Amino acid sequence: MEAELTGRKITLTPQLRKLANEGLARIERVVGHGASAHVILSSQKHREIAEVTIAARHHTVVGLAEAAQLDVALRTALEKAEKQALRHKKMRVEKKRQSQTIRTKEPAVAPPAPSRSAAAPARGKKRAGLHIVPNPEALADAPMTLEEAVKEAESRNQEVFVFRDLSGHVKVLHCAGDGIVRLIEVP
Repeated sequence: MEAELTGRKITLTPQLRKLANEGLARIERVVGHGASAHVILSSQKHREIAEVTIAARHHTVVGLAEAAQLDVALRTALEKAEKQALRHKKMRVEKKRQSQTIRTKEPAVAPPAPSRSAAAPARGKKRAGLHIVPNPEALADAPMTLEEAVKEAESRNQEVFVFRDLSGHVKVLHCAGDGIVRLIEVP
């Protein structure tokens, strides 16, 4: 990594140069080769300031710290820059992985119809990009006649209502907004 060290109102000692180079070497492992770094060390009255700026390929990392001693400020600034670089790398890797899953094609053949237990996954669970929330109010508890089912669907204010008739067959009512109720019998 190309590193440029600047001292403002201080003299750069070999110990400070060594500390900066070691910290930049750790950061270089995260951001990769080809990055350039600029370290500015300055002194103002009773405080020492260290600023580390790393221009990587995809982003810029900045670590700024001040302390009573220059080596403490430099270590702190390098730690902040390293944490920031790790966070950027993690976000980039997650974004890459996420985009690959989005690009996958959906199967051409529709999967078999799910069973009743598979149709109602746990609350808030996501499947195939859809957010499925079970609605127990749309299911009848006991077998009923068609007239009873229509009244129950209207009283519960459900657009779709699933019930069993007195013989045990599953039926679905679809209540459209225009007052039409469609009956769907499940074979």
